Amino acid sequence: MLKIKKINKSYGSMTVLSDISFSFERGQKAALVGPNGVGKTTLLQIIAGIEEPDSGNIETVKGTRVGYLPQDTSLAGDETISAYLKRISGIDVWEEYRIEILLSGFGFNKTDTNKKLSDLSSGEKSKVALIGILLKGADLLLLDEPTNNLDLPALIWLEDFLRKSEAAVLVVSHDRKFLDRTVRKIFELDWQSRTLTITNGAYSDFLETKRKQFERQKQTYRLQQEEIKRLTKQAREKKIEASRGARWVGTDSDKFLRGFKRDRASKSGRTAKAIEKRIDQMEKVEKPIEREPLEIPLEAERNSGVLDIRLIKLVAGYADGFRIGPISLELRYGNRVNIMGLNGSGKTTLLKTIVEQLVPLAGRVEIGSGVRTGNLMQEHELLSREKTPLSFLRERAGLSERDSYAKLAKFGLDEKRATNPIANLSPGERARLLFACFSALSVNVLLLDEPTNHLDLEALDALEEMLKTYKGTVLLVSHDRYLLERTSPDFTYVLSDGVLNRIADYREYVSSAEKRARKLLRLL
Repeated sequence: MLKIKKINKSYGSMTVLSDISFSFERGQKAALVGPNGVGKTTLLQIIAGIEEPDSGNIETVKGTRVGYLPQDTSLAGDETISAYLKRISGIDVWEEYRIEILLSGFGFNKTDTNKKLSDLSSGEKSKVALIGILLKGADLLLLDEPTNNLDLPALIWLEDFLRKSEAAVLVVSHDRKFLDRTVRKIFELDWQSRTLTITNGAYSDFLETKRKQFERQKQTYRLQQEEIKRLTKQAREKKIEASRGARWVGTDSDKFLRGFKRDRASKSGRTAKAIEKRIDQMEKVEKPIEREPLEIPLEAERNSGVLDIRLIKLVAGYADGFRIGPISLELRYGNRVNIMGLNGSGKTTLLKTIVEQLVPLAGRVEIGSGVRTGNLMQEHELLSREKTPLSFLRERAGLSERDSYAKLAKFGLDEKRATNPIANLSPGERARLLFACFSALSVNVLLLDEPTNHLDLEALDALEEMLKTYKGTVLLVSHDRYLLERTSPDFTYVLSDGVLNRIADYREYVSSAEKRARKLLRLL
């Protein structure tokens, strides 16, 4: 249904996509993967007709309906959910039973459809945009980070819906569980060559196969280099023998010996040339390019002050609108707490109140005198796009220029990125900058509000490794099941209808969402 032939795209002197070709069949489910900034969004936009390639062709079967979900849905204005869906789909919102199932699957009820788009949370906007695309009945879905901002029940619903759907799907996502459950083909954009390779199988299989291939290539390259070194030495020795034999003179009575030595020298010379020819004719194994693994060397500073955080009958929200609480909670130093809940339930509102971005409507928040907080989401929003990472780190952490360069390099930001405006960094690179800042400040409380939305897979792996040894307090809001499994929260809470309730394990919440999704899908 879709054929991509030799697509190339550059911005100025920077090549983004190089000689990209593939075909896509009806019903196929594939992931488009690669580091942040490698060109995944650009490729989706070219297929969707939003961007033009510099060269190459895109062929689709006549009548193919394409649905494209961008990273930023940009839904705004006074239009209601109901009016938006009616306009997008061209049908009356309540004339089809299927629409009710979709709305329910994403956590909306009938009264929610009267909400204005401008009043929705980012997660709710993503849900509405997705529903609008799915209602169109697209034959090909191009989904750019559809898992960003979705709550876990909605994420599980989307997984099950896509698996059941007959539409072809090409999806960009950093959610490893989501990819494992939805796709069986991996399109990988290489960060250096900007070319595309295709692998069959689940995402976990792809990662394992890639790891094994890399190790085999390293081993094969090493053995070949050793063989070339051995043969080069042998050829050099034969050349020396040939040179000595050719120069040997002897006496008049040694004519026979002189001839013998010259014959042997000639043979040694021929052997040396044969060895060199053998080296030249070898099919050379390309040296594997190994990126330095990203590390997040974050040490929590435990000073003499109080390091606990207490919420005492806290009511948070807005005086003339949304509110949650009262909530009482104690975060002891070193606790790892995970908060879950539907989009719009108030998770971000609660975090903003804890870090004093919002003033409590009632009750209070007590922050220990020794607490140093690193808030990934807040810092991400406040980053000055005009500054460079170097100037930001020097100003924010008080480091010298030399130490700032060194710190940024540790977090995967080279000298070129360090001196370019922050606006030119990808979201994942901006998150790396913030972690570099947190490291310099030795923060002892980490607030991670949906870190999957801002980190690429390499940075997520580094974050997970860091959290294994991090001694400080971690307050996490995440729907990433893989992240939750690896970070092992001490306590899990669910925020629902303004009330914060502790549950035994996040898997309990997952299991409930899976049962609900299966029940709804049977009704479609």
